[in-house]
Amino acid sequence: MTVFRKTLLASMMISCGLLSQAALASAEHMVVAVQQLPPTVEPQGVNNNAIDRVVASIYETLIYADTHTGEMKPGLAESWKRISPETVEFKLRKGVKFHDGTDFTADDVVFSFGPERFSGEKAPGRPAAWEFLGGLKEVKKVDDYTVRITMKAADPLIERRFSARMSEIISEDGYKKAGSWENWIKHPIGTGPYQISSFKTGNRLDLVRFDGYWNKKAPAAKLSFVEVPELSARVAGLRSGEFDLITEVPPDQIKPLSSDGKVDVVGGPIDNIYGLVFDSRSSKVMQSKELRQAFLHAIDRDLLVNALFAGKTVTANSFQSKTFGDLYIPEMNQNLYDPEKAKALIKASGYKGEPIVWRIQAGYYTLEMTVSQAIASMLKAVGLNIEIQVKENWTQVEAAGADRMINNASFSAYFPDPASQLWRRLKPGTSWDSMGYIDTTSADYKVFAENGMILETSIDPAKRKEAWIKMLQAFANDPQACPLYALPMIYGKQKSVQWTPGTEGRLYLNADNLSFK
Repeated sequence: MTVFRKTLLASMMISCGLLSQAALASAEHMVVAVQQLPPTVEPQGVNNNAIDRVVASIYETLIYADTHTGEMKPGLAESWKRISPETVEFKLRKGVKFHDGTDFTADDVVFSFGPERFSGEKAPGRPAAWEFLGGLKEVKKVDDYTVRITMKAADPLIERRFSARMSEIISEDGYKKAGSWENWIKHPIGTGPYQISSFKTGNRLDLVRFDGYWNKKAPAAKLSFVEVPELSARVAGLRSGEFDLITEVPPDQIKPLSSDGKVDVVGGPIDNIYGLVFDSRSSKVMQSKELRQAFLHAIDRDLLVNALFAGKTVTANSFQSKTFGDLYIPEMNQNLYDPEKAKALIKASGYKGEPIVWRIQAGYYTLEMTVSQAIASMLKAVGLNIEIQVKENWTQVEAAGADRMINNASFSAYFPDPASQLWRRLKPGTSWDSMGYIDTTSADYKVFAENGMILETSIDPAKRKEAWIKMLQAFANDPQACPLYALPMIYGKQKSVQWTPGTEGRLYLNADNLSFK
């Protein structure tokens, strides 16, 4: 049965009194409609917003970072302590079971980051996870419930890294029994409150409550993530009660949904900057840094935020979040709207009117098509020949070729530090570098990279701040990307669903964050 037919049927049943609202949104089965499901649910299998939404229900990390406050709390590790600037020792929680019934021990932590899965040069998890954990030197077992994690250099952020994405712990026994990465990713095993029942790529992910969970039991007996690309179908399903929670709600739907009486709208900007990424290496047109600088001044971010998002998000101050604390540099905003300056930069670049291809997806991000069309008009107004190409998936968007020039992207801050955002995405060796996007030979990029290493390895706050300022200055001189605004993550939900989203893209649907009335 298609989504449209199911939505229509549910609407008819409600109107006829055959199905109560309470029956649709209950602790028995919660249904989340997302615009896209990930191609895999192996935590190190892919890095995108789609997988962020599902991993926290299935897997856990050594340290749990509170999704609302960022406070670090015990997770699979009961406690931890610094041994040196490079090393942290973790005391692991006893009595934790994996979904296959096996015990969680130090061996699983060692294996999760070992050569078969991550640390080997050709390990399958390495391409996605390297930008998060590339500085890892060793995970050493001290005893069955103690591990020491050592980085290649001093690292002020070890604890944060092992509370964030890519540090989820998997079952060594389950992986080895699967026999291969290809078999393993069909049904991976974690320790989280829900376990996988079935997964059909591009269709749905069904989870069930894990009765052997060490912490408070999951609030829903069954949790389903259903791929519904069409916004209208997600909204109709929420109104009918077929869906309990939907993602990517645009601002123009907030008022009509809020007045529905049965649903609420929650959420807002998260610690993720939405913007454009340039192919400055393989695209001859985009190799000009003056042309790329012009993008930063040609786009009226305030107009986008106010006209399209009704003020429900904020413009970006370079690639920064106020959660960076002392490392948030308010005076570093180099993205001021100035179309005359943009025109002068275009003239200086020697641009001759060549087509500039911009690859997008129709609705992966909230209002992606509408925002892209609005920006294209601004860019054309300063003399750029913009050609939007709509692609079906990320493989098509990022495919190498002469017409890969610009695409949309988001820059998540997975923990409150600039090393988790701009540096993570653009440092040497990351996925964009390996795919041939980044010109790493320019003098400004070398300054960016040199200071990025200081940011990542210095334990001196003053030196880290000085390095970060130099990175922002170098980035403004030779931009590899164009920041726009904080990504708005707005959800529609049934009023019976008691849940408040956090400041990141991961959905925490555990007992501490979700209940039903």
